Amino acid sequence: MRRRTFLAGASGLTGGILLGRARGARAEAQRHRIAVVGRGPMGSAAARYLAEAGEDVIVVGPEEPADFARHPGPFASHYDEGRQAEFAAHNEGISRLSRASANAFRGLQAKTGVEFYRDHPNLWVMPRGFRTDYLDLDRCEALAKQLDETLVPLDDAGLAQRFPEFRFPADSRGLLEPRGGLINPRRMVQAQLAAARKAGATLVADDVVALNRRPGAIELATRGGETLRAERVLVATGGFTNASRMLERRLALSLHGVTVVLVEAPSEPRPEIPSVTFVVGGKAGPRTGFAMPPLRYPDGRYYLKGATASSVDSLLDDGGLVPWYRGAGAREDGPQLVALLREVLPSFVPGEVRTLPCMVAYTPSGLPYVDRVDERVGIAVGGNACGVMTSDELGRLAAAMMRDAPWTGPLGAELFSARFA
Repeated sequence: MRRRTFLAGASGLTGGILLGRARGARAEAQRHRIAVVGRGPMGSAAARYLAEAGEDVIVVGPEEPADFARHPGPFASHYDEGRQAEFAAHNEGISRLSRASANAFRGLQAKTGVEFYRDHPNLWVMPRGFRTDYLDLDRCEALAKQLDETLVPLDDAGLAQRFPEFRFPADSRGLLEPRGGLINPRRMVQAQLAAARKAGATLVADDVVALNRRPGAIELATRGGETLRAERVLVATGGFTNASRMLERRLALSLHGVTVVLVEAPSEPRPEIPSVTFVVGGKAGPRTGFAMPPLRYPDGRYYLKGATASSVDSLLDDGGLVPWYRGAGAREDGPQLVALLREVLPSFVPGEVRTLPCMVAYTPSGLPYVDRVDERVGIAVGGNACGVMTSDELGRLAAAMMRDAPWTGPLGAELFSARFA
């Protein structure tokens, strides 16, 4: 079995709902009202909202590659079975987007019958007094109070009582978010696209390689040799947006390679743990780890998904994106995470360890871009490591923007304005 085949699964991303070249050929001569380029979390959500509003929408994007080593790109970062939903861990904007999305996820599940979201607690643990720009428990508590979210502070005794399977260092400080969430991103995208198609969207499994602006329409040239036409285009291509050259100006995006570590949990009972971010001391300084409960992956095995803080230094440029995804990430992260797990979760017996590449696109504001870059082209990009859990609300906002509908909600449109490099 090749390195990547265990993740692809027989059904791919869309459970067989995508249409290939035959449908694309029929769509070629037709001019659509709105085209969505990118079929990831934001693009699929926007497509659903557009279709359900009665718009003539076509969604174009490649399927998940079966063999990453041979795929020419682009890639997406939602090829996964588990992401956490956090509601008081970042900033007010991300928190409100996450809560609105989680509320919408339940309705989408009921509508499609595709289960991809459930309640699941989040836990943050670090030495007392420790903080960084990303991890600040005082900020989390203040944000939770502002937004009426529930966080439970835990000292050493509280951590030991609630989570006896963990062994955190003495004088640790913890925060428990009992109303957190767990998302299956693959199935989430499947549900969004199923709902979009049911509402009348045209779905094309191809890669857009150029936008050609013509009088009266924008032509979308695909890798498969087709030319699709739309009056307006929403670009939702994540960290590949600048490399695609589809926009006339480069966006201000900072791209970081993240290494996902999958540690097989081969035997039962498998640890029932919260999604936990933790910091422990060491001779070389603080070490950061992340772990989720073991989940079943398409190869039928259960893996505990985790990560270290290596993404801080993994800055990527346009030319480095495809080679990064064709590789295995930072292989050293595997044994580093296993060593951390042996410290804090000593009862867990690790099996086979795999490392996989992922990517995060950061914006200067810490919020995604949802903006029109000209009269006919809009964008929804820049997840800031939170793109999956915020995606439904971002899709709703992007769809309203592309339809010239009123912008609604507690967050003003100016917060999502594009910035250019």
